[in-house]
Amino acid sequence: MPRRPTSSSDSSPAATLLGLLAICLWSTTIACSRSLAEQLGALTSAAVVYLAAGAIGCTLLVASGRWRSTLRHADRRYLFGCGGLMVAYTVLLFVAVGFARTRTEVITVTVCNYLWPSLTLLFAVPILGWRTRPWVLGMGTLIAITGVALAVGADGFHARSGWSWPTHAVSTLPALLAAVAWGLYSNLSRRWGGAQAANAMPIFLLAAGVMLVALRACRVEHSVWTARVVGEAAYMAIFPTLLAYVCWDSAARRGNLPLVASLSYMTPLLSVLVSSLYLDLPIRPQQWLAGALVVVGAIVCRLSQRDKPPNKNP
Repeated sequence: MPRRPTSSSDSSPAATLLGLLAICLWSTTIACSRSLAEQLGALTSAAVVYLAAGAIGCTLLVASGRWRSTLRHADRRYLFGCGGLMVAYTVLLFVAVGFARTRTEVITVTVCNYLWPSLTLLFAVPILGWRTRPWVLGMGTLIAITGVALAVGADGFHARSGWSWPTHAVSTLPALLAAVAWGLYSNLSRRWGGAQAANAMPIFLLAAGVMLVALRACRVEHSVWTARVVGEAAYMAIFPTLLAYVCWDSAARRGNLPLVASLSYMTPLLSVLVSSLYLDLPIRPQQWLAGALVVVGAIVCRLSQRDKPPNKNP
C-alpha cells in the first residue's frame, strides 16, 4: 500500500505548542550542560541527568498504568530505531559539550548541533513524503546556516595559535553527528510512532542514562558536588531533558512539524544568548546580525513546503 505523506493539516495545535515549549527549554541546555561538565565531568554529568530524567519519567509511566501498554503496542521500529537514535544523540551531544577545550568552543558546538532544524526539514522530504519547492528550501537552509555560523562566532573566523581542525573535530564532529541523529529521530518518530502511539521518551531517556553510565565506567573523571551542582542537575533532568523531550516527541508525532521545525531555527540564537549570560561570554556584533538571518531562514524554509500533499490512499 502506498504510504500517505504526512500533512501539516493533520496536526494538533496543542502538540505544536508543546514543541515550541521544548524549543524554549532547550535554549538553556548548552549552558547548563557545560557548567555541569566542568564540575562533574562530561560523562558523569550526562549520566546523572539522564538517569534521573529517565527514572522519573518511567516512574510516572508505571504509576499511570501506561508502562505495559507503551511497550506492548508501540511499533518495534519506533522503540528500537528511534530509541537508538535518541541514545546516539544524547551521547554525541554531551561528548561534544563536555570535551570542548574552552567555553568559547562550546559556542562553536552550538552551531554544529543546531543544524538539526534544517536537517529535519530536509529529511522530511524522503522520509515523510513532504512536497517542497527545492530551491526555496535550499535558499532558506543556506540563510539559516549562515545565520547560525555568525551567531556562534566560530573559532575558524578568529583563528588562534594552536587552532587546528583535528583538535577542533573532537567537539565539532560529535555535534554534527548529533544533529543528523536528531533530524532523523524527529521524522522517523512521526512515521513509525504515529499520532496514536504512546510516548516512549521516558524509556529512551533511561536507556540513554544506562549507556552513559557504561561509558563513564571506562573513563576516570573528577567530580565536585556543591549545592549549585545539585540544583543544575535537577533543573537539567526535569526541564530541558524530561519535559522538553517529551514535549518534542509529542510535537513530532502529532503537531505541525514543519512549523515547529522552522521555528526551531531560533533555538541557536536563544542558546547563544543564554550561554553568554550564564557562562559569562561576550556577544560579538555578528551574533546580533545572525538573529535576523536565522528568523528569515526559518520563514523561507517554512514557505518551501507546499500547502498539502496529494492523497495517495488507494
